[in-house]
Amino acid sequence: MFNFRRRKAASFPDEEILNYGLKLAMEFGKNWLQPIQTRLSKKHPELTMEQLDAYNDICQKAMKCGHDCVYSMESGLTDKQMFERLDAQLSVDFGWVSRKNRSKLFSQGMYYRWKDLG
Repeated sequence: MFNFRRRKAASFPDEEILNYGLKLAMEFGKNWLQPIQTRLSKKHPELTMEQLDAYNDICQKAMKCGHDCVYSMESGLTDKQMFERLDAQLSVDFGWVSRKNRSKLFSQGMYYRWKDLG
């Protein structure tokens, strides 16, 4: 896997690009659950198609992990407890995810949890 702790200016994958890509992956509307390569390449034209595909794969996996984590939590937990569990899970699997993106993943996960579990 990738080492996200050591960041160099031209390193791959780049945490800043990953977080931007995750933001794109979480967009509602016409882009919901759509690949991010085209949108990501507009902001980062220096990326190769191979890199764009890798960023898409990583970001989609992080989004799915966040949503699945929230959706599968047992009943009776407070929102704070659920966010703490999501935070811990993301720290293990996707340590690069920013606080802002973690909050958005939590919100989206809760939306689908409430919608489906009523």
